[in-house]
Amino acid sequence: MMGMLTHRGPDEAGLLLSQGLALGHLRLSIVDLWSGQQPMSSHDEKFWVVFNGEIFNYPELRNELESKGHIFRTRSDTEVLINGYREWGIEALHRFNGQWAFCLWDRAENSFLLARDRWGVRPLFYAPLADGRTLAFASELKALLADERVSRAWCPEALRDVFVCWVSESSRTPLRSIHQLPAGHCMTVRAGEFQVRQWWSLDYAPDHVEWDRPVEEWCESLRHTLQQACEIRMRADVPVGAYLSGGLDSSVIAFLLRQSHPGMQTFSMTFADPGYDESPFQELMASRLGTRHTAVRITRQSIAEHFERVIWHTETPLYRTAAAPMMRLSEEVRSSSIKVVLTGEGADELLGGYDQFKEDKIRRFWACRPDSAWRKRLLERVANTVPRTNSRSRAFWYAFYGQGLDQTERPGFSHHLRWRNGLSLLPLLSPGSGQSGTDGTGAPLLSHDWIAEIEGTVPSGFNQWSPLSKAQYWETRQLLSGYLLSSQGDRMSMAHSVEGRYPFLDVRLYELARRMPPALKLRALTEKFILRKAFATDLPAEITRRRKNPYRAPDALALYHGPLKERLLDSLSASGVKRRGLFDEMAIEKLLVRVSSDNEVSARDNMALVLAYSSHLFHDLFVEGCIHPGKLPPVRSHVDLRVASAEVLPTRTRS
Repeated sequence: MMGMLTHRGPDEAGLLLSQGLALGHLRLSIVDLWSGQQPMSSHDEKFWVVFNGEIFNYPELRNELESKGHIFRTRSDTEVLINGYREWGIEALHRFNGQWAFCLWDRAENSFLLARDRWGVRPLFYAPLADGRTLAFASELKALLADERVSRAWCPEALRDVFVCWVSESSRTPLRSIHQLPAGHCMTVRAGEFQVRQWWSLDYAPDHVEWDRPVEEWCESLRHTLQQACEIRMRADVPVGAYLSGGLDSSVIAFLLRQSHPGMQTFSMTFADPGYDESPFQELMASRLGTRHTAVRITRQSIAEHFERVIWHTETPLYRTAAAPMMRLSEEVRSSSIKVVLTGEGADELLGGYDQFKEDKIRRFWACRPDSAWRKRLLERVANTVPRTNSRSRAFWYAFYGQGLDQTERPGFSHHLRWRNGLSLLPLLSPGSGQSGTDGTGAPLLSHDWIAEIEGTVPSGFNQWSPLSKAQYWETRQLLSGYLLSSQGDRMSMAHSVEGRYPFLDVRLYELARRMPPALKLRALTEKFILRKAFATDLPAEITRRRKNPYRAPDALALYHGPLKERLLDSLSASGVKRRGLFDEMAIEKLLVRVSSDNEVSARDNMALVLAYSSHLFHDLFVEGCIHPGKLPPVRSHVDLRVASAEVLPTRTRS
């Protein structure tokens, strides 16, 4: 299992063995390089922990804990985690400002706490084994598959989720035997039983909003809080860099870092396909800030070449190829001897940056007068929505966005169109495989009931939230936690042993953002209004006035119309489809005919092609494939407690 995770921790390994217990750790050394080995114990060896991530406010917490009499033997944030739990119990999670997944063992009580950070930056998977006594857990799914007792059967519901909303919902993963601990959740294990509960959730209740505060004060608070968020994420005993996409969010982060850290190194990617390239804006910001800048050029061939490896690291079917350039970028970062990068992820979710939010606002305005001929034309002010030259296309898109205007009170109204778009792809699944037939209990998977089911899981009081806050909730819960921070984030950076850090996801910034009136985030149809205003005099106008340009990479252009087309065609051939049994052969054949017609592949067919191909790759790698562990780094920490803990860990309880 440890051998499967060497890319996440190439610097050193540690192992704790006891009767019925094994805790392994692969370390990426960033803080306290010399004495931060894991598994780590408290000074009295009552508590042991394996920990992946960072607690950025650990110096402040350490000072507080030392004042209460706690003993520290290292300079690491890991020991702050241990003593914080000793002092505050599970409430310590609320005091940690950071990103983490960990397992803490209370040796005296023979109990375990597994926990994941608020946003789900760091992954945590678990598998209760069939013997009813064993629980295996790991940072990645592939480590669990190293145990031959873990089944590799597909989870049809999870595959359906990915088709509908890009990610597996709840605790599901593509494999039925393996679960993920959701963001903001923890799990306690005692006497062979485990219980999962939510310890943190988004809360945009209107009574938090400060309506009368002047805009200038909001700008100052945002600048100050974001500066603090950047500073604590610079805490490291290794060099730190930053991504620079050319958009507003990464430009703000790079500007704030450059203020106090001259010589900052920045990284970006350029595209051979002009329609995806943002290099002029990247070069503008790098020149203005005077950073040491490195750009990686992405071609269609490089995307196709890396795509199988992308699926090996994401461990899920994907809607897009956009993760491939991110993996190539992290490779360049690591080759520059950088282990940590700061990025602008989270700004769109917290401060109202997506076209999705503008579309929702327009549709609600339109719904007040559904027969209006001009209200719907506001959609033309949203990027990439309504074609402005072709009247036939315009009529089609008006009809598309005009669906369900009488359902504005439903919890998921802002995302109904996206979900229905995903549901329309489900006929690709094979009716004879169980994928689109039933979920194993006789319940049909090809059903719009998915939307009602997911709407039933919203927090208490959700119907009182503002429309923008409701849309923010869905974007955060699904796209941010399940895709951007995972498939495009942690998995792609850690593929090359690089840790991503996200100042916009600082808990203090979230607390500030949820107190803001919605109009400060989305002013009319200007996204992230408050962020633009707060940094209007610091950044070039070309950046602060630039419309949101969603990051994309060539999909069908790279996989089907690129130079490595034969790989995809072999996978999606009639025999390939039949052998794997996931998809309807005729549906895939028709899809390939449409995609082959020309380079102007529709958005729907782009998604369908990438989903089908990546599902096959997942099947080949994890359902049928052989697991080959990597070579472990030097084992710096090895503790055997077999004799000492024999009375503590009875043989009937194993974790």
